[in-house]
Amino acid sequence: MKKKLCLIFCIVSCILMMAGCSLSLTKTNKNFDKATLEKNADSFVKSWFSYDFESAVKSMKEQSTEVDEDTVNQYKESVQLKKEYGKQGKKVDTDFTISSDSATVVETYTTSSGKKLIFSVTYDEKGQTSSWKVEEYTSLGQKMSKAGLNTILSMAIVFAVLIFIALIIAQFKHIANFQNGAKKEEVKAEPVVETAPVAVEEENLVDDLELVAVITAAIAAASETESADGLVIRSIIRR
Repeated sequence: MKKKLCLIFCIVSCILMMAGCSLSLTKTNKNFDKATLEKNADSFVKSWFSYDFESAVKSMKEQSTEVDEDTVNQYKESVQLKKEYGKQGKKVDTDFTISSDSATVVETYTTSSGKKLIFSVTYDEKGQTSSWKVEEYTSLGQKMSKAGLNTILSMAIVFAVLIFIALIIAQFKHIANFQNGAKKEEVKAEPVVETAPVAVEEENLVDDLELVAVITAAIAAASETESADGLVIRSIIRR
């Protein structure tokens, strides 16, 4: 029991020490003071609304040296957002995300169009701006409706693909019938050769009888006797 308690105590102590170390690292970075970070973020938002991004994009395109495409695209998006949302309004929300080597300030502002914009500014460990992002504010209901619309569109695409595949499969039998019909047309009927009837020669029984009679007469003449059954051999005159 004592060993289990000692083990639990050691684990809890390690967790507290790690948490204390992370907190101490964050506190030691004076550049991540929330008041200072918020002030810098406010200045960035003010300069964003006043900056002429359109002229900056033109000057970038006119430069002979290579220009960062990501920066150009980001400036173009800023031009479109400023045209759509108008001038700067009031700040309605501020959120901080601070770690040992970076900090991010997220501020939400209203605009003259009545819509809201979200500004995210990230600072490095020296307190310098490392990146920034401006995006449209969307409420929870808008996010849910957008997600639902995306789901419906995805399902519709899936069903359309399935129907298309089913139609293709249904046409397979027509393809097979077409192929069979083509084969039948290619095969021509073989011509039937009519064989001439073979004439059957009738046996001349009269000649056979005459031959038998002649043979019998010859035998009788040779023996000069009458046959046992009283057969008289006579000459037969052929007509």
